[in-house]
Amino acid sequence: MNEYLSSNVKKEVDKIKIPEDKLDQTIEHGLKRGNKSQRGLGKKVLYTCSAAVLLFSILIGSAFVSPAMAKIVSKIPYLGQIFESKDDIVKVISKELRAKGYNTSGAGVSFPEKEIYIGIKGSEKYFDTVKGDVETIVKDILHSRNYDAYTLKVSRYKERKVEIDKKEEKEMKEFYIISTVITKELKKQNYNVLTFSMGHNPKTIKLEIPNTETRIDEMKQVINDVLQTNKIDPIPLNIKKIDMKKREQDKRWREILDIVEDDILGKKEYKVRMVGYSIHPEPEIQAFITLPSSDENAKAFAQQLEKVIDDFLKSEEMKSKVKNDPYHITIFSKDDKIIN
Repeated sequence: MNEYLSSNVKKEVDKIKIPEDKLDQTIEHGLKRGNKSQRGLGKKVLYTCSAAVLLFSILIGSAFVSPAMAKIVSKIPYLGQIFESKDDIVKVISKELRAKGYNTSGAGVSFPEKEIYIGIKGSEKYFDTVKGDVETIVKDILHSRNYDAYTLKVSRYKERKVEIDKKEEKEMKEFYIISTVITKELKKQNYNVLTFSMGHNPKTIKLEIPNTETRIDEMKQVINDVLQTNKIDPIPLNIKKIDMKKREQDKRWREILDIVEDDILGKKEYKVRMVGYSIHPEPEIQAFITLPSSDENAKAFAQQLEKVIDDFLKSEEMKSKVKNDPYHITIFSKDDKIIN
């Protein structure tokens, strides 16, 4: 994947409840937390998203299109459906299974594979008894939204024991002291800390604060005093100032992506394998489709998909989120080339 993609694409990977048996594959160290820059556009990412209740009409196409183009356009449905639930598809599935009393360890989805997986807790006999019913319930939910792009895997959750050595135990206790005591003290002295995290190799305390905060030296002194009081060796500080206007913009466009992605990822007609967004230097919605750039219909399909998304963003329902932001819609081919 080229440098443009790796530096700009953001993925929503932190909002889902991941079954514990998946954590073995996705977590390298339990002490890393809160660092959004760690996220990348990996082969397999887990996330969930939110949907919105929408009711509007979108006109696509033009006064004249060629027969070939008309065939392409006919394969792209209108974006934005009327949903009974405001939750995204994985949350809907999880809620429904819990409401029906099934003992699940969680639900998740992998991209670009688009595989929804459900973990079932309990004995092998219990698993064999409920597996078929769980599959039927999930398939019915997907069918109710016309989401035909997902595959389904229901497996038995096997509890595992995590062995923690003395070094890891010491690090966890140290992190607890550092994170809880320092953040409590900073809050007590009215410092606005947006995020707190720790980096390893080398060990670093990382803070994000508003760019209006000027008391940097005082904050450093507070942190050093806390470490000294708790007999913890000095740790280098990395304090990053955040543009609060950009932060607010980032929040809005993350929500916009949440709304857009539920439909275009769920239906085969859109041919979208993954989505992303960026706000630097200006907001951008990114869609990664399954067609290679060499496909003779790829460019026309990408241009029409761009129009469908653009019409949606310009709708009355989206004005409060988009506001007056200038934005771009970028469609990437299967071989990660911009084709719209």
